[in-house]
This record gives sequence, C-alpha cells and structure tokens, in this order.
Amino acid sequence: MNAQAPAGWYPDTNGDSRYWDGSAWTDMVQEPNRGVERQTDAIPNPEGVFSKLKKVAGDKQAARRTTKAELERKHSESAQSAGALVTSGVFGTSTIEVYEGGYVRVAVGDRNATAPSEIKRKTPYEKLRSIKYVQPSEEKSANANSALEGAVGSAMTTLIKGGKGLMKASVPGIAVAGVAHLANAEGRRAYLTIATDAAIHTLTNESSNGFISRANKGHNEVGIALETAGLSVLADGDGSKMLEQAIETETPVATRAEATQVTATPTLAERLRELADLHKEGILSDEEFANAKTKLLGGL
Repeated sequence: MNAQAPAGWYPDTNGDSRYWDGSAWTDMVQEPNRGVERQTDAIPNPEGVFSKLKKVAGDKQAARRTTKAELERKHSESAQSAGALVTSGVFGTSTIEVYEGGYVRVAVGDRNATAPSEIKRKTPYEKLRSIKYVQPSEEKSANANSALEGAVGSAMTTLIKGGKGLMKASVPGIAVAGVAHLANAEGRRAYLTIATDAAIHTLTNESSNGFISRANKGHNEVGIALETAGLSVLADGDGSKMLEQAIETETPVATRAEATQVTATPTLAERLRELADLHKEGILSDEEFANAKTKLLGGL
C-alpha cells in the first residue's frame, strides 16, 4: 500500500475491506457490503413517514365528510318534515319563514344593519315552540311629550334657519335631527320573540338608515302576520291550549322586562335630565332650554 494514501477502508488481498491508518494496515477488517448495509439501516424510510402523514390527513378528511353528510341528512329530513311554506316576511333586519309542519327558518340580522339578512340554502329548519308579537307602546304623557317636542321643534327651526344658537358642523346637525327619534324610539319599538328547539330569537322592528337606528312601522303588520301564521301551525300540531302554555313559558324573562320598559312613561325627572343633557351638549341654546323647562314644569 502506498504510504501516502489517506486513512480509510481499502480492499485487501482476501477480498475484505481493511482499515489503512495512513501509514500501516490495522487489524480492523470489514466484510463486503457490511458498511453499506449498516448505513442503509440507519436512514429512516421516507415512504413510511409520508404514509403515516397521508393516513392522518385522510382520516381528518373522512371525518369532515362524515360530519358534512350527517348535517346534510338532518337538513334534508327537517326540510321534508317542515312541509310547504306558509308565509315569510322581513321584521326589522331579520327574515323569517313559517312552514305548515310547525317549522321556521330565521336569518337574524343586526338592528344597525341597513339591509335584512337573507334566508339561504343552508339556513337551518328549527322546530317552532312559541311565537309572540309585542306591539309598540301607544301610551304617552301628552303634557311631558309636548314640552320636549316643543323644545326639539324649536331647535330644529333654529337649525333650518341657520340660527347662531347651534353649531354649524354637520355632526351636531345630525344629532339635533335625531333628537325626536331618540325621544320616541322606545315607544315605536315592536318585538317578535320566536322560541324553537334550537334557540330563542328576540327580534325588533328596527333597522339603520346609515346614521341611526329607526323603527319600521310597516314591519308591525309583518310581525302580526308572522305571529298569526306561527300560532296557526302550532295549533294544527299541538292544540291551542298547549300553544298558549308554550308561549307563556318560552317567552324569556328579559324580553318581558324589555316590553314592560317600552310601555313605561318617562318621569318628570327623566325629562328634565334629557333637556339638561341637550343643553350641556350645545344642542339647545340657553333660551330654548329655559323655554322647554318652563313648558315641562307648566304641564304639571
């Protein structure tokens, strides 16, 4: 062996591989292909790793497909049980469908939205348990309201004429325009409560015009029609007596409390605080505030 050969494994005269340390042969002998076999055994099989990952991904996809198929099956069964559509309508920003089999579909919208939510293909069918429409409050204090409305009317007149008592910026102008709306918003608000096997939907007749929420008076008739249709399909299935009990028990306490608040007439102290806030924010001038307060106190 050449003494200048670098250290390493070299074939010897016996057909084996012997280790050359750079200057002389050593006693370390290796049979042919043993090193290759050992090196091959030390490397993980990439096909096995990929197979495991592929199996995990496949199992997840299969589980998702199974869940999706189950949801579609239940949706199809509910659609068959629901039967024909009896009526549908938009109440506030929500869309409601009532079916003759005692089912409803509800696309709930935000009351600050400018357009109603739409019923889509995947909107679930829910078994109707009760439906209750609460009309807006018509009871108001004539004297208290006339005093506040007089103040609002005076402020609006000043704004329209370009009076100096109000700021000329657009934001205060919008605030003044919304005073009358805010003062009577509770009195114009109607409620439609729909209790199903899946949820309790508490809806109002309000939507937004892009600036403030407003009650849609025309939706009140829709609420009445939806309630009538809902009561009809419930009566056909369970009887009117059971229906009345369901309405009483399923209507949430919070909703009944809200309805009670709607019918409550603001007190004199509350009216005075409203006027004080309007005056403090610069919406009412000193003169307008004094006149409104005089009218309010004079109505006692």
